[in-house]
Amino acid sequence: MHQPPTTLPVDGPELRKRRMAAGLEINDLAKAARISRSYLSHLETGSRTRMRPTRYKRLFDALEAAEHGRTAPLRGEEEKE
Repeated sequence: MHQPPTTLPVDGPELRKRRMAAGLEINDLAKAARISRSYLSHLETGSRTRMRPTRYKRLFDALEAAEHGRTAPLRGEEEKE
């Protein structure tokens, strides 16, 4: 049986670039993704390069929502994918 990865790689500089292009402050994205500001900062600076799949999904769902002009992922959107 195939096991999902325990952690996923994160490109910190690209994450920061996308956050800034979406017009989000680090605190805003951290809150939307339900992670700490310091954890997000560590990801962006590269002192952390991997994260667990559930946090990864929350972070990138929140970032994608902001990029599309929504404040948070739509409820139920997680189940569609």
